[in-house]
Amino acid sequence: MIIFSPGPSNISERVRRALLAPDICHRDEEFTELLAGVRADLLRVAGLGADDGYHAVVLGGSGSVGIEAVAAAARPLGPMLVVSNGPYGERAAAMGRHHGTEVREWTLPWGDEIDPALLDEQLAKSGAASLYLVHHETATGRLNDLERLAAVGKARGCMVLADTVSSIAGERVDVTGWRLDAIVGSANKCIRGVPGAAFVIASDAFLASAQRQRAAHYSNLAEHFAAEERGETPFTPPVHALFALREALRETLDETVEARIAHYRALMRLVQERLHGMGIRFLLDRAAYGSTLISCHLPEGHSYASLHRDLKAREYVIYAAQGALKARAFRLGLIGHFGLDEVTGFLDALERRLRA
Repeated sequence: MIIFSPGPSNISERVRRALLAPDICHRDEEFTELLAGVRADLLRVAGLGADDGYHAVVLGGSGSVGIEAVAAAARPLGPMLVVSNGPYGERAAAMGRHHGTEVREWTLPWGDEIDPALLDEQLAKSGAASLYLVHHETATGRLNDLERLAAVGKARGCMVLADTVSSIAGERVDVTGWRLDAIVGSANKCIRGVPGAAFVIASDAFLASAQRQRAAHYSNLAEHFAAEERGETPFTPPVHALFALREALRETLDETVEARIAHYRALMRLVQERLHGMGIRFLLDRAAYGSTLISCHLPEGHSYASLHRDLKAREYVIYAAQGALKARAFRLGLIGHFGLDEVTGFLDALERRLRA
């Protein structure tokens, strides 16, 4: 099966073999070595060095546990403005409120572009001390201009927190250049690990503030950081998911992040051209998309269920839309361990299906 989802998706055999690593005790030195290697390689994939003033914190769970950890850790800073132009901004706002963070939410229609000038107005009105942004909203495929939006937040003196779950290692993310204070990621997206491990890469300043937060328990960022600095985790970690993550990070670094991004861009150009030629309409303007996911209107006369069923019979899995878009759209993610041949085979199968 070739899975065209925004994650989890196809992994390499190299990463799959890492799941066969021997059993180890998570309180012994073998795990301490594994954890240290993962944390160091996460910084490298994010373009950071050991002396840049950032630390990687690993958490067991999906990317959502990282989102929750950051939204809760922002509580001591004061008001947090969350910009929502899709469900993942809405989720972060809800998580922040649950943990007592003073959330100010600027809600836009799903897929709308975020205007930096209007963001500045919202920040001025809200008195926010932190700004939370989603880089890649995969419900629609909108790639928000994190660089420009972060600059607006920094000009207002805010700490900038970013959901990069669906963009790190798939889109350009310049942590130091854009002066981001925390980013959230997941093993099973563009890094191509397996589900079960999330991470936060945070600045010294944000971690210092997080130490004053006591609302969250399992997802307490400061507690995880303190334990990991000692070489352990506060709760039982997903050991074999971390073996797979370590191998996926090494695979990414061997390829280089720049080469992987270029690979995704080449596949996206091909997909957009072929879909356009088939008469399939996109939900957003082409320029709104990044390199790893595209959202499309269902072709006239075709339901998602029938299209999904027929393509899956040919070993290609397309991805459903979310929310109100579910009845009229579908999505294609390109983050899996596959290349030009697999994508061309899928596009040929889709074109034959539509002609039939």
